[in-house]
Amino acid sequence: MLTVINSQQKLEEFCTAFLNDSPQFACLDTEFIRQTTYWPQLALIQIASPFRACIIDPVGGHLSLEPFLRILRHPGITKVLHSGRQDIEIFLSLFQEIPSPVFDTQIAAAFLGLGDGVGYDKLVNHFLNISIDKTSQHTNWLKRPLSNVQLNYAMDDVLHLRAIYPIIREQLEKKGRLDWTQESFTALMNKDMYLIDTDKAWLKIKHQIRKWEALSILRDLCAWREEKARHHNLTRVSLIEDKSLLDLCQMPFLSFDEVLEKINLHRQSIISKNLIKEFYLCYTQAHRLTESKEKPTEIRQQEIKQALKKMHPKPSSEAVKDRLKNIRDIINSLASELEISAYLIAGKSDIESFANNPTVDHKLLQGWRREILKDRLKFLV
Repeated sequence: MLTVINSQQKLEEFCTAFLNDSPQFACLDTEFIRQTTYWPQLALIQIASPFRACIIDPVGGHLSLEPFLRILRHPGITKVLHSGRQDIEIFLSLFQEIPSPVFDTQIAAAFLGLGDGVGYDKLVNHFLNISIDKTSQHTNWLKRPLSNVQLNYAMDDVLHLRAIYPIIREQLEKKGRLDWTQESFTALMNKDMYLIDTDKAWLKIKHQIRKWEALSILRDLCAWREEKARHHNLTRVSLIEDKSLLDLCQMPFLSFDEVLEKINLHRQSIISKNLIKEFYLCYTQAHRLTESKEKPTEIRQQEIKQALKKMHPKPSSEAVKDRLKNIRDIINSLASELEISAYLIAGKSDIESFANNPTVDHKLLQGWRREILKDRLKFLV
């Protein structure tokens, strides 16, 4: 029976009963819209344990979700999600905290050899031999009322997950790989994954700029945009697009009217939100910093140059290139034997850092990776 909770009293009663059951796990999913906002707009929460399941409708019932937070916080209940980063981001934006502990079935499936980023429909078909009807996939979840077809589609996400979780966990245990997943699950619970440092927002923009002055200005403009987009709950590009920032940081200093004219070409929200004066002040201060002879400018110059070195490293020596090839070959061979993606064992940056500095305390020789790599890589350390 489909249960939809849209009253505060029913939510309180459900969450109390849910916790009284003392379930070992709770399968979670959310429906949301994220087209014009910085933060995703929550529309539904689906939750299922071995004992009960429901859809929580915070929009239709104008609900306070404090009772539900007790479940998210409970340390004895594993929160099971599939590709859960966006769900976790929603909970972080709502409650300023992340559910713990978590188990992501997409990550778990990768450690079972089902491939990186396996989709939910493929997962359900593989474990339950059920084909998912995606007709309701592109629903406007904020629109009310929702049909029974839409609600059942949403509910099935956690009902299938409830059936899959014990199976996938058992298979990981049989293969001795359950511990292998923990590092990835811990990373999912790291707030730094979801909250972008405003001073590092400029690193997300693709460009070929090499001059430190232009990059310093870009850094300040991007930091301003990140802060304002977050505060006003706007997408970055709707506030002011990347192209405008890249153009402005490389041009000679412009007057207020010239900047306004340039931004007006794109009709950005920076105009409609009356933020242009604030932006111009940031733009002016960013230019002044690059022209100053004082200590903060020297520090900024060094920071930008260090960032450039990471973005555009010097070619490796022949010895390092040989080590890189050997390490890649070893990891690819091992991944093939284990029938998992090589990326799960080591990403590009991990391989490169180990090739440049092969030490026993490197990530590749810690934890579960040490068990499978120590004998194969011992000739390098």
